[in-house]
Amino acid sequence: MKTIDDINLHTWFMERELEFKPAHFIESSVPVTEESKVWILEKLTGRFTLGPGAVTFYNGMFPSFEDSKEALFYELTWG
Repeated sequence: MKTIDDINLHTWFMERELEFKPAHFIESSVPVTEESKVWILEKLTGRFTLGPGAVTFYNGMFPSFEDSKEALFYELTWG
């Protein structure tokens, strides 16, 4: 059972997932899954967006991160 200590307060109190990708966001080359999206929400604290990637032959969604350290952490964990 989850308690108040298990909630990521950054996710709870602020809008972290943006609907558009600003130019300074760093796009990941690893597609997002349901499990990795939950991981992003629970383990990371910065803003991010999901959208089609630069790879045209893959129809999945790719996360882009404002913080380059979070982009690297995602790549190392899910790549």
